[in-house]
Amino acid sequence: MQLLKHISLFLLIAATVASCKKDFEGDRIDSGAPETFMAVDSIYRSGDSRYTTTVEAHWWGSVKTGFIKGYEVSIDNMQTWSFTNKQSGTFLLSLPAGSDTANIRIFVRAVDNNGVVDPTPAGTTYPVRNSAPNITFDFSTGQKLTAFPAFRYSWILTDVDGLADISVVELALNDTVNNKVQLPSSVNASTFVGEKVNGVFTGNFLLFNNNQTNQFGQKLTGGLMNDTNTIYLRCKDRTGAQSVWISARIYVRQPKNGLLFINDYISNKNAITSFYTARINNLGSSFTNYDVVTSLLDEFPADEFTTSKTFDFFNRIVWATEDPTRSLGTAQNATIPFFNNGGKIFMVLEIPNDIALDASFFSFTPIERLVDNPGRSFRMAAGDQVTGYTNWPVLKATGIITYPRPFYTYTSSSGLYTYDSLASAQLRSFGPGGAPSWTGPSNVMAKRINTQINKTDIVTLTAPLHLLNGNNNVDSFFQKVVLSELEF
Repeated sequence: MQLLKHISLFLLIAATVASCKKDFEGDRIDSGAPETFMAVDSIYRSGDSRYTTTVEAHWWGSVKTGFIKGYEVSIDNMQTWSFTNKQSGTFLLSLPAGSDTANIRIFVRAVDNNGVVDPTPAGTTYPVRNSAPNITFDFSTGQKLTAFPAFRYSWILTDVDGLADISVVELALNDTVNNKVQLPSSVNASTFVGEKVNGVFTGNFLLFNNNQTNQFGQKLTGGLMNDTNTIYLRCKDRTGAQSVWISARIYVRQPKNGLLFINDYISNKNAITSFYTARINNLGSSFTNYDVVTSLLDEFPADEFTTSKTFDFFNRIVWATEDPTRSLGTAQNATIPFFNNGGKIFMVLEIPNDIALDASFFSFTPIERLVDNPGRSFRMAAGDQVTGYTNWPVLKATGIITYPRPFYTYTSSSGLYTYDSLASAQLRSFGPGGAPSWTGPSNVMAKRINTQINKTDIVTLTAPLHLLNGNNNVDSFFQKVVLSELEF
């Protein structure tokens, strides 16, 4: 009985292989050419059980003399062939235009070591159906709800038929009929930048796709300033099947007069905003119309390129921070075009003890490195002063200042820039045994001068200005910085 079972199984396998080889009947005349085999001749599926348009095929070959060098595969009814030395492959099959189902045959022919090709290719018919692609926003770095007219969106494309099946991404602004552009399916992110002509926003947005710094050939129209805009996305595949529209909303702020105040504090934010806006307002009526950012994380882009495009809308910045890693890290490279275009910054930094003395993000400032005070920290007590090296107002601390950080100013020119120290502070070395007066280097303010125009373009102060109004002269000091030094 077992013998009969084995014989029956052998006959069944032999019959299956024989049926899978070719699409003809009759005796084979051995011409010495290689012979090709596929696992099955046809696969029968219908409805939702059909394969997606990405399928896997397996084959093998034999030859009486020599050896099989490889195989040629065709997925377009033997119009074109591609060579492989593998015995399997994954293929994206093309459905006829306008069809969402088809029976498509994959042909394979073996090639021997002499270059002889099997004249009767093997083939397998695959019943396939197309599935609509899908697109979702990628908010892994956060979702901005408000922004200046430079912001970025990323998205994720999926398709059970394979990403190569997706042909285009459609992007629309506020209107999916009239304000729409088509992007290549290779694009998965875009920076939107408001277009200005003769200093006036046109309502168009320029697109910078993926990591490109050159703008895309088409513009998005229909943008709204000082209003909420809706970004729409969908994708289409090669058969015309499309995803549903997805959308995200963002309020776009129109920049005012080129002056920006950034408050990068988490603690005591409202009081610090009030302090600096009062200083700016006291500069005079021409300075009262300016922009305020109270959260870098929420109101500024997460990537360097889009941040640099945001800075392009401004030429003067007052920036106060208790987190130099975040603020200087943001500004370090993104402000290069800003400074190249004549931009100027007054930056007030509170620098905690855990910041590296020569942190790389100091590189664009006048700060070469921080002064070391091993095992201790720097403090200022109420009444301690910040004194300029020339004719500057003398500031006085209104209470204990926990993070005044002295630093060394660059002493040699970089070619494009020279540097100069501006003021020192009365400092105390705080730690075990009290807080005796510090007698080492105590510079806390310096400037960088652009040698091409002989103008100061950045001033840094490493003592909190809002705690230094004991002499009621902080406005005079502020005006000395932004009007005399930086020429706002």
